Amino acid sequence: MRTMMRRLRMDRRGATAVEFALLAPVFLLMFFGVFEVGRAMWIKSSMQFAVEEAARYAMVNTSATTTTVATYAQTRFTDSGQSSTGVTFAATQDTTGGVTFVSITATTTFTTLIDLVTFTNVTMTAKSRVPLL
Repeated sequence: MRTMMRRLRMDRRGATAVEFALLAPVFLLMFFGVFEVGRAMWIKSSMQFAVEEAARYAMVNTSATTTTVATYAQTRFTDSGQSSTGVTFAATQDTTGGVTFVSITATTTFTTLIDLVTFTNVTMTAKSRVPLL
């Protein structure tokens, strides 16, 4: 019996499988976390790009309506490879000090694709405001 216990204690077969079982969940959680953060940054960057392009469009086409500017922003967003489902674009005009400004905003709620960890939904916004000269 003593010899058998000594042999079991000295046996190293299966150590790699045990180490993998301990570290794999941590590695996968980190991997998918980096993936989701990168996806969130891509969506936020695409939204900001779209509203800035719409602001440039509004400066060049001063007669464009706010609806046209918002539609242009949505088009630029989908052109960047994103789905516009769940993203709202709005454009407003206001006058301050005799200068007319157009403000374009984009809003969406970011939800994770992989539900490994309970994560609250995050509201992301992008804004741009330019004068109409």
